[in-house]
Amino acid sequence: MEYYGYAGKILYADLSNQSFEEQELDEELMHKYIGGLGISSKLLYDLAKPGIDPLSPENPLIYGAGPLVGLPIPGFPRAYIVSKSPQTGLFAESGSGNSLGIMLRYAGYDHLVITGRADKPVYLVIDNDRFELRDASRIWGMDVLSATDAIRAELGEDYWVSCIGPAGERLVRFACIIDNKHSMSSRTGLGAVMGSKNLKAVAVRGTKGIRVWDRKRFLEMVRELRKSIAQNPLVDAWRRGGMVNLYMKPWSQMGLYIAKNYREAFLDWYVKYFPQKEFVENIWKTYFACHGCVVGCKGVVSTDKVPPFKLSNPWGTPSLFAACGARSWEEGVELARLANEYGLDAFSTIHTAEFAIELFEKGILTKKDTEGVELDWSAKSVHWLMEKIVRREGIGDVLAEGVKEAAKRLGRGTERYAVHIKGLEPTIDLRGKMGDHRMCESLGQLVDPRGAHHARGYAITYLPKDVEAVKRYLSKTVGTPQDAVERICGEKEFSVPRLMKWAHVYNSVAFSLGMCLRPLIAARYNISLISQLYEVVTGIEKSPEELLRIGERIWNIQRLFNVREGASRADDMPPPRMMEESLAVGDKVIPPLSREEVDRILDEYYDECGWNLRTGAPTPEKCRELGLVEEARSAGIL
Repeated sequence: MEYYGYAGKILYADLSNQSFEEQELDEELMHKYIGGLGISSKLLYDLAKPGIDPLSPENPLIYGAGPLVGLPIPGFPRAYIVSKSPQTGLFAESGSGNSLGIMLRYAGYDHLVITGRADKPVYLVIDNDRFELRDASRIWGMDVLSATDAIRAELGEDYWVSCIGPAGERLVRFACIIDNKHSMSSRTGLGAVMGSKNLKAVAVRGTKGIRVWDRKRFLEMVRELRKSIAQNPLVDAWRRGGMVNLYMKPWSQMGLYIAKNYREAFLDWYVKYFPQKEFVENIWKTYFACHGCVVGCKGVVSTDKVPPFKLSNPWGTPSLFAACGARSWEEGVELARLANEYGLDAFSTIHTAEFAIELFEKGILTKKDTEGVELDWSAKSVHWLMEKIVRREGIGDVLAEGVKEAAKRLGRGTERYAVHIKGLEPTIDLRGKMGDHRMCESLGQLVDPRGAHHARGYAITYLPKDVEAVKRYLSKTVGTPQDAVERICGEKEFSVPRLMKWAHVYNSVAFSLGMCLRPLIAARYNISLISQLYEVVTGIEKSPEELLRIGERIWNIQRLFNVREGASRADDMPPPRMMEESLAVGDKVIPPLSREEVDRILDEYYDECGWNLRTGAPTPEKCRELGLVEEARSAGIL
C-alpha cells in the first residue's frame, strides 16, 4: 500500500528477547481509529491481557503519532504514549508537544510498541531502519537532563530522546517520561512502566520525512492557518507568560485552582506571591514553540539559584506549587526543575505533598514517621518530601505509591484525605466556578478513562457561555447532529453532561490527529476544517460525520478497557472530600457536591453516550453500532 500522511509502519520491540519486528500499518486500523491515540488504544486493548500487572514485562508501552503530526500545520504537534497505568490500574495515556512521536514518524514509524524487560538497564536506539539496544548502566541513576545529554554526546545532537529519571527507575507510580528534556508525558505513571522494563530511554533519528497527498492545496491551507493564528493579538501574551493575570487569576477566583489538599481556593495571596510583572522581568527568559507552531507558549525560565531550563508550562507549573507551600517564583521554579530532573509528574507531586502535609497537620503522621522533620506548608517541606519519594526512603516509600495506595497502606482514616478519581488527583476542583456546575473541563474528570484530568473534556465552558454560544460551538466546531443539539440546548439552559459527551468525541479525534487545545489553536479549528486537512494530507476522504464516529469509537474502546479491568459507575464518583466538605473561596463558600446532583450528571452523560445507567458500561447496542463486538465480548458485555 502507498501511504500519504502515514509513515506506514509499526515497530515492535521485545526487550526480553532483544528482538524487533516491523509490520505494515493495517488499513482497517487507519479507517477505524484514524491514528495516534486512537490506533494506540486499539493496540493496547488487543495486546494487554486482562488483569495484567502494570509493572510486569508483558504490559505494553506504546508510542503513537497521528498522520498530521510532524507537518508544518500550526497546532498539530502532539503525540501520545499509552499503557496500563501503575497509578490507577486502568487505561493510561499522556501526551506532549515536542514528542518523540514526531521523530519516530520521520524514521518511518507511526507507532512503537515496547514489551518485555531487559536483563540490565538499556536504552533503545532507532536510526531510520536500524535498531539496537545499548547498555545504559552508566546513565542509570542520572537525572533526565544529564542522561539526555549523555545519550546525545554518544549518538549525536540530532537524536530526539525520550527519557526517565530516578523516579521512573525506582517505580514511583507517578513518574513521567520526558522528551528532549522538557516535553512531559506526565500523568498516569508511564515513567514507572518504562522503568519496570529496565529501559532508561528511547533515542530516535529519522530523515525520511512525510509525504502529503495534495501538496499544493496543503501548502495553501498551512500558509493561511499560520497567518491567521499568528495575527491573534493574544499570541504575545502566551509567549511572554501573560496568562498569570489573564487566566490564572480569574480561574482562581472561580474556585478552580485549590490549595492545602483541596480545602481552599487560590485567591489574592496567589497573585501577591506570583506577580505577573516579576515573572516577565526576572523569571521568563525567552519562548520556544512546539514543532510547526507559530504561538510559542513554552518558555525558558531561571532564577538566581536555578540555571535556565526549558519548561512546557513556564508560568503554570511553578505557580501551581503554591498549593503545597511555595510562596515565590524562585521557590516554584526550583521545585518545577526538580520535578523535571527526577521525572516526576508535577501535578501528582503537588497533591501528594499536600496529602502528606495535611496528615502531619492533623497528627496522623508524626515526627516518628518523618524522621524528626516537621512538615508544614512550605517549599522546604515539599523539597524534602520529593527527595524522600524519589529515593523511596521512609515515608517517601509509601507516598511513592500515589495518594490512593498510600492511604490504603497508612490506614488510620487517611482515605478521606486522599483526593483522587480512579487513583489520579484532580487538576481542577469539581466544586469550583462558584458552585455553578456547568463546566465540562471540571466534570469531565469524572468519566475520563485515565482518571481525574481535564484535558479531553475541553469545550468552551471555562468562562460563562449562554445557550446560543453553546449551539454555535456544537454545530460549527464539533459538528454535532441537529437532533443532539436540540437535546442538549433548551431555550435558556443547556445540559453540561450531554455537551460533555460531544466534547469528548470531538477531542478524541483531535487528540488522535495531534491537535493542541490551547485556546489560540482550538478556536481556529473545527471538524470540517480537520476533515479537509486530513484529506489533503492522506488522500483519504473522511466526512465530519465519519470522523465523529471514529472519535466515539476511540472513547468507547478506552471505556471498554476499563470495564474489562473491573471499573464501574462507582469509579466515576467524585472524591469524598468534594462530596462532604465545602470549598472556601475568599469570603464565599461553595457547598459540596450533592449525591443527587452527581447521579443526575452521570445519568445524563451515560444516556447521551449510550451507556448502561447502572454500570456505566457501553451497552451491547452501542458496541454493535461502533463495530466493537469482539471488544465487548472480551469485556463481558456480549
